[in-house]
Amino acid sequence: MKKFGIGIVFSFMVGWVFSQERPNVIFVMPDDISHKAFSYFNPNGPQTPNIDTFAKESVRLTDFHVSPSCSPTRAALLTGRPSDVVGVWHTINGRNMMRADEITMADIFKANGYATGLFFKWHLGDNYPFRPKDRGFEYVAWIKGGGTGQQPDYWGNTNNAAHIWVNDTLVEMTDEDDGIKGAFTTNFFMNRALDFMDENIKREKPFFAYIPLGTAHAPHVMPPDARDGVSAKTGTIENIDKNFGRLLQFLDDRGIADNTLLVFTTDNGGGTYLRGGKGSNYDGGTRVPCFIRWADGGLGGDGKGREIIPLTAHIDWLPTFMDVLGFNDVPDRPEKLKIRGRSFKPFLDDDPSNDPEDYKNRTVTINDMWTEFPEKYKKLSVKKDIWKGDAITHKWRLIRNSADADWELYDVLVDEKQQLDVIHNPENKDIISDLKEAYEKWWQLVDERSNEYTRIGIGHPEEPITVLHAHDFHGTVIWHQDDVKKGATGSGFIAVEFDNPGTYTFDLRRWPKEIEAETTLTSPGSGIALEIASARIKIWNGDKVYVDKTKNTAPNADGVRFTVKELPKGPAFIQTWFYNAAGELEGAVYYNYVHLE
Repeated sequence: MKKFGIGIVFSFMVGWVFSQERPNVIFVMPDDISHKAFSYFNPNGPQTPNIDTFAKESVRLTDFHVSPSCSPTRAALLTGRPSDVVGVWHTINGRNMMRADEITMADIFKANGYATGLFFKWHLGDNYPFRPKDRGFEYVAWIKGGGTGQQPDYWGNTNNAAHIWVNDTLVEMTDEDDGIKGAFTTNFFMNRALDFMDENIKREKPFFAYIPLGTAHAPHVMPPDARDGVSAKTGTIENIDKNFGRLLQFLDDRGIADNTLLVFTTDNGGGTYLRGGKGSNYDGGTRVPCFIRWADGGLGGDGKGREIIPLTAHIDWLPTFMDVLGFNDVPDRPEKLKIRGRSFKPFLDDDPSNDPEDYKNRTVTINDMWTEFPEKYKKLSVKKDIWKGDAITHKWRLIRNSADADWELYDVLVDEKQQLDVIHNPENKDIISDLKEAYEKWWQLVDERSNEYTRIGIGHPEEPITVLHAHDFHGTVIWHQDDVKKGATGSGFIAVEFDNPGTYTFDLRRWPKEIEAETTLTSPGSGIALEIASARIKIWNGDKVYVDKTKNTAPNADGVRFTVKELPKGPAFIQTWFYNAAGELEGAVYYNYVHLE
């Protein structure tokens, strides 16, 4: 392994000195599961011996919070900034795309000399400039959309049978020689992650492997290695555990386990003992397990597991990594992209004297709006610890579900399940005022850019053919391949940016190109037939309409092609429609293939 260029030995406490060799960093984050998914917390649930053992020998963040759903957690984690502030407050409708000017964790690891890789679920945009390869990741193995079978994913993908993009090459998943029976997505992506690690071990280059697993997101299918009598979801969780065990064994076999900073957490609450679940702004939606092990750095190891109880959150991981690893930020970070999370490095030791008061006094606001534009007071949660000396005396949660709902207040230090609302207790007047003020400051950050659209790039050499998906429509919900099969009706606009002026071709389709040999515009495919007789395309920006044209379909055509001349460089909106012979809306343009002539 290479040394730090300036040969610094990092030390921030008596008795804890970091190794001069840069540790590898691995961040593992399964999807849609939480405490009850692991036998460490729930002995009668899925059996997860590898994760359990890891938890016992890790530093455990017991009050760690993420967003209540997929894309917002990923956006906040990767930027160190609240998801709503970076443009992500939904999982579809174009509101899952992290703004193109944001600086990611991968950007910073890469700038500091690390190899960077992503494996499985991205869910922050499928087109340029939002793809993982555009956001600092050098090795990318991924599915599109938010899970197997979602509308932008390769057609027909499931966790048992899939075609997967690996560094821009489409690879068919097979049963590999990995010690686990059968082909399954978690196996496949862990294999690619281990390949990436092996390659960089040989190169003597430290690596950052981000492994946000798409499992155990629904729909659940039975893994080939599942034990008899369990549900598909339980089998999926236990398969995750087997793959995590493979990762641990790999690190041991390669002799890098002690000098690898390994984090295991999940992306939102789901199946927990707390109030609420996925999508909830109560602790059951946001509080998840988080385990850290780095023996050479004094974090855990055999017989050295311990708990850290202060409030921590996803936005804190980037500044913590930078602090612990001695990273420089990218040069000239704009003030509008300021990291808002806080390093919790001082809390990872047993010495309370170095715990900063400004961290102790901070608040964390998390919400999950699932709206076209941000709505003030929608599903908010403001969290804060109150300290007396070195002890936490309260863990406050200020909750509001909408502008029409009442405020709620809970102290989860004594009311973990959030059953006793103490908002009307006059003794809590000051903390309520404090938390409301913190929310207002957070809202100002969100509102500064709330009217901006994240725009898909078209005509850029990095993506010569752009596929616009119904998943990204603003104004209607068509998000899954099942919607395509059943002919779900709808139309919405997509915000784009033409990279070059010129003539563009738009190929409007019901079915994706990967099955064009099996389908036509009006054939049932694997679903129902649609009586599509004509198609319409409109492209505009502000009051200027560049084209608004309707064309009849041709018999047995795969799609309807429009060639539009003299489109200018810059922002625009595109909307498309299919109609039947009566002129009524028929299905939707689920796939629109665009290229510059």
